[in-house]
Amino acid sequence: MPGGGSSSPSAEPCGPGRDPVDGRRADAGDPPQTVLSMEIRGAGGETVTVRLSDGSFFVAPVEIVAEEALFTGAELDDDRLESLRFRSELALARSRALSLLSRSAQTRRGLARKLEARGFGPRAVRAAIVRMTELGYLDDRAFALDWARARIAGRAEGWKGVYRGLIARGVPRSIAGEAASEVCTDEAELEMARRLAGRLPRRTAATRLAARGFRTRTIARVLREIADRRSAPE
Repeated sequence: MPGGGSSSPSAEPCGPGRDPVDGRRADAGDPPQTVLSMEIRGAGGETVTVRLSDGSFFVAPVEIVAEEALFTGAELDDDRLESLRFRSELALARSRALSLLSRSAQTRRGLARKLEARGFGPRAVRAAIVRMTELGYLDDRAFALDWARARIAGRAEGWKGVYRGLIARGVPRSIAGEAASEVCTDEAELEMARRLAGRLPRRTAATRLAARGFRTRTIARVLREIADRRSAPE
C-alpha cells in the first residue's frame, strides 16, 4: 500500500484457531462482538487494526472506519461485522494491487497470484483484478509484447524461450504465442541464431541454440549453413 506499512489482512499473526485472512476464530458465535481496541497502522496511518471481544481482529482502511463511525466499545452484530470485513478486504486488495502495479507491469494471473500469496480471498482477488482491468492498468497482450521486446533486446533467445518466459509470468498461452511470433519472427530468430552460433562447432552450436529456446527448424538451418561453409572449397 502506498505510504508504507502492509495492507494485507494477514499482516499480523492470528494465533491458533483463527482464520489466516482476518484473524477470526473458527468457532465464532452469534452474540454481537464488542470493539476492544483500534490501532492505527502504516506510515501514513492508512489502516486500522480492529480487535474484537472474541479475540479476533480485522484490518480496515481508515476511510471505512470513519464511514462506519467505529469506536472502542461499539457492538457489531454478525451482518455488520461480515460487511465490514468484506468491504475492508476488497479495499485493501485493490490498494495492494495498485501498489504492485506501480512498481512493475503485471499480468492478470501474475497479479492474482501475488494477491493470493498476501492472504486475500478469491472474491477480493477477483474484484481487484476486474477493477484494475477496468482502469486500464492490466493488459496481458501489452505486457506480453513489452516483455518479449525487452527480452529479445537484452538476450539472444529463440521463439520457444520467449514463449516459455511469457507463460512463466502468467501470460495466457494464446497471447504468449501471438506475442512471441510477432516479436520473434522467423527472420529475426534465424539472424539471432546465426550470431549466437558464430563459428562454433556444429554440436556446440546446436546445444547452445537449443538451450536458448530456438526452434528446431531454425537450429537445423543454422547447422546446415555451418556444414556448407566447411565443405565449401577455399
